Amino acid sequence: MKKNCLFTALSLICSVAISQAQFGYSGGAVVIGGGYLDKPGTAYGFGQIRGIIYEDDSVAHSVFLDILGHRDEAILEFVDPGGFSFFESGDISFVNITANYEVEAKLNGALSFYAGGGAGIELVSIDDRFDDELDSDANFVAQAFAGFRAHFPSGVVAQAGARYIFRDDFQLLGDQFITEDSLAFEASIGFRF
Repeated sequence: MKKNCLFTALSLICSVAISQAQFGYSGGAVVIGGGYLDKPGTAYGFGQIRGIIYEDDSVAHSVFLDILGHRDEAILEFVDPGGFSFFESGDISFVNITANYEVEAKLNGALSFYAGGGAGIELVSIDDRFDDELDSDANFVAQAFAGFRAHFPSGVVAQAGARYIFRDDFQLLGDQFITEDSLAFEASIGFRF
């Protein structure tokens, strides 16, 4: 019950904030992209829905929802009733859902520099070789990011940057896995509206 009330209150606050925001020239953007995580050494994809809360000739302030996902191979250890261990391959899936704030400094022409941060939840699940879910967990995740963005007259934006992902510990199959923060390098393309 408390979770439902909290979710409803947050939804109402976000709805009022979005409806009262003074959006800039274009209102927002939709961005898709991908990159590479140094730990666990895998590719990822992400999508963003952005709203510009203030914009002038030199700076823009935005809030956005970011959904990032990746999958990593894992070796799973199981102990049978006789005490013998056996191993099986599987996959760990990660989905990060974060609310973010960003400030964008317009440099010259179409080029700008952006930086910001956000926090949210990381959903982690582990599957066996038959794609049956064995265990799952949810934990806190935060990120800081920066990069460069190019704006094109057609409303298209392209960006390249890096992000640092702070991950809280998760528990899967009796703590067989260690959580590590990740440094990520990425590129994306978006469309302003």
